[in-house]
Amino acid sequence: MTNMESLQQSNSTSFHVLALNLIYVLILVICHFAFPYIHELVFSFFNGLFLIVSILLFYYLNTILRTSSVSLISYSSLFFRIIISTFLFSLLIIFISFISNTTEIIQRAAFLRFFLYLLSFSLTAMILTKYLYSLIKPKVKSTVILLTDNRTNESDIDRSSFAVNSKTDIKIFGVDEIGALIDFADTHGVEGVYISVDAQNLNTLNDLVKDLSIYAFDLYWIMPKSFFARSAKSHRLKPILLNGSPVSLDSNQYFLKRSLDVIGSMFILFLVLPLFILVACIIKMSDSGPIFYRQLRHGQYGKEFYMLKFRSMLVGSDYLDQQVTHDDPRVTLIGKIIRKTSFDEVPQLINVLRGQMSLVGPRPHVLADTDKYSKKIIRFLSRHQVKPGLTGLAQIRTRGKTDNLELMQEKLDSDLEYINQWSIYLDIKIILNTPLSLWKNRNTNI
Repeated sequence: MTNMESLQQSNSTSFHVLALNLIYVLILVICHFAFPYIHELVFSFFNGLFLIVSILLFYYLNTILRTSSVSLISYSSLFFRIIISTFLFSLLIIFISFISNTTEIIQRAAFLRFFLYLLSFSLTAMILTKYLYSLIKPKVKSTVILLTDNRTNESDIDRSSFAVNSKTDIKIFGVDEIGALIDFADTHGVEGVYISVDAQNLNTLNDLVKDLSIYAFDLYWIMPKSFFARSAKSHRLKPILLNGSPVSLDSNQYFLKRSLDVIGSMFILFLVLPLFILVACIIKMSDSGPIFYRQLRHGQYGKEFYMLKFRSMLVGSDYLDQQVTHDDPRVTLIGKIIRKTSFDEVPQLINVLRGQMSLVGPRPHVLADTDKYSKKIIRFLSRHQVKPGLTGLAQIRTRGKTDNLELMQEKLDSDLEYINQWSIYLDIKIILNTPLSLWKNRNTNI
């Protein structure tokens, strides 16, 4: 199987993002006590409640709007985001007081003063943090690879067309050194590979892309200069991205996704707990076998983990090398019901709480399928750069057994679309559409 370790990436979460989010909360707490807006007659009774609600709302609003992503977002954008975050927070506090019939305890003038100080201090904290970050940010020297079929004239290569900046380290390999290129990329954290072949050798480009697209680095094609007139503008000569690396979540995005995973999993488990216990008891009483079936799957970065399911087949049936079919004698009576309704997948919520899976993401395949299709489909392993999911975009579009190359390619396209267009709203949309998809495709489940 293709080397899964090549998919390993550094953790995208950042300490400064978490620290700034906590500073925002600290500013809120200070303003809450320094500029109180709750009437003094009921201050001791309502102050603690409003403070807790305020902390939760303000933290999540700043996380959703990514007001602490000072390394990625400009001053003007951060300025606008903080204003929106503070304004929405104030509206929510007013809305909560309205629906709880406690509007009279909020002093309007005092609340406006609290709002203005909160906004001013938050903006000041953002500006100082962004400025200090620019001073102490480590100057990392990036590394890229140039893959060329013409190493004899390396001095003639226009490095400005693909070097990220003056500190970019460029390593050159010939098209006959693919193995050495992969080894170098694995050990040096290469960000991108730039392919430059002469116009008469363009027939080799397809094979090069096919060989390299299964890895995590970005692939670029430097078009031959002979394609353009000498007077062509420089922007036309820029490399073309041939494959986009899946999304890398910053700390705000990671926190949102992980929060949705934990809160959502606990909520679903709470809702189905009586049925969960009932199914577990029936499975145990039917043949005294184990309640759960543990199957080895590939997770994020290709790391193996045991995915949990309710056991729906006779003990030992998994040792038979054949897929489950309709009216399969290996499937138990309760197994037919839970497979039909996909309730056998519910224990994977435990995998989600453990951090091995996410509520939404590409479905983890059995190891044999990963080995099989990674050799036949370009970029198949790219789906392992994110956590596998309990449900996903591919699952709400297409359900049933994936037993042919065309269907697997279709599901991979959906997985990559999800990865590259991820947002917390897309996750929520997929979760809400999953029950409807299960009902529409109930007859495809075995």
